[in-house]
Amino acid sequence: MGLLERSDAYWKFLGQCTQCGHCVDACSSLTSANMTLGEIARALLAHERAAGSREDLAARILGDGALMQAVRGCFFCTSCKNTCFAHNDVCDLIYNARVDFQSLGLIERGAWSSVMVDQEWDIFTAYRAIHGIGFADLVRHAESEGHAAETDCAVAFFPGCSLAAYGPDLTREIFATMEELGGKTTLIDHCCGSPLKSAGFFERAEALCDRIADEVALSGAREIVCVCPGCANAMRSTLGRRGLDVAVTLLPAFLTAHGFTGKRALPEGTLCLSKSCQDRDGRYLEETCRALGVEADASTACGACGATGATPGTLGAADGAPGAITIFNGCCGAGGAVSAFDPNRQASQADSKLSFAPDGSTVVTMCPTCTYTYAFRLMSEPRDVANKHYTELLFENQLDWDTVFAQLGGMWSGEYGPWLAQVFA
Repeated sequence: MGLLERSDAYWKFLGQCTQCGHCVDACSSLTSANMTLGEIARALLAHERAAGSREDLAARILGDGALMQAVRGCFFCTSCKNTCFAHNDVCDLIYNARVDFQSLGLIERGAWSSVMVDQEWDIFTAYRAIHGIGFADLVRHAESEGHAAETDCAVAFFPGCSLAAYGPDLTREIFATMEELGGKTTLIDHCCGSPLKSAGFFERAEALCDRIADEVALSGAREIVCVCPGCANAMRSTLGRRGLDVAVTLLPAFLTAHGFTGKRALPEGTLCLSKSCQDRDGRYLEETCRALGVEADASTACGACGATGATPGTLGAADGAPGAITIFNGCCGAGGAVSAFDPNRQASQADSKLSFAPDGSTVVTMCPTCTYTYAFRLMSEPRDVANKHYTELLFENQLDWDTVFAQLGGMWSGEYGPWLAQVFA
């Protein structure tokens, strides 16, 4: 093995890249670095050949500002992948580069210490513990005090780390509805491992998903229902790799299939649907629109809005729905842990996305982390737009971001501050 653990992946990608440059035009990070994805692979291999030791290699890469920008500035939004005529798996290249960056010490601990979601304590589990948020009564497949593991569940519900932590009442309401519609349900209250991938811990992310797959198999569930497209993709990949016959469904599709009718009227004014980065073919977008009762054709959505300044598509609405439905793509700014490398760029990315929402409109997100990111940005730079996760348009309980942010801040300044500082040091 050479100085780079993943050099084989770079050689493979270098041979596949046509150097057409379309990825550079589609991605603000690559535009800033002025590097194609093939040039990223070439630069990594060139530094490896020139280096005499791992320490020398780390210093050479660290001194290459363009390469650092291209790898650490990646949102994993797939905008480059969507424009690649060679159909290269672009995220695979950057994930491999992050693995090498992690092993070379090029990703500072502060970028990932609080999101080690395969450990006992991360920012989500700490928040839940400090504020008394738990779901032991809903996690039926796991043994707990006075509760034996149950193996006859029909459905496993996977709310994801953000929703489970910051929207416990909404999580419980969705769970109750799923059980009413689909039979005995159990809760999977883990993270899908996305933060681990961003930090360069790819194998740990896979191991976490394997653990979740084991829990699903133990529960007896034949279907896992995810709130977030990213979680759905991660579990579909893992269950397929493991050969487990378990269907993976996004929550809107589950609700529609079981005849669910939303409990709330849709907001007045324009709905601006923020298409998930993880929804490359628009299938989840269509399922979400269907559950909301609006008509959408994913092919009309802009492919790189927020990154290139393109105009989003405006769609028609179903009977009784708002008259204007706008869809735009591109990362909200939370992807790839870019905030730890360049926090100003995360803010500008969020602003770029929110700029497509006219005054009085409601931005509707598919990923709860996007909802969190927009809420934080709107708190910092208020504007006349509402910010909702799609579940908030379907269920009674709502996300209270003012309380969440106050409680998050209070964790560090209150009695638990020293403990948190020690855990995440």
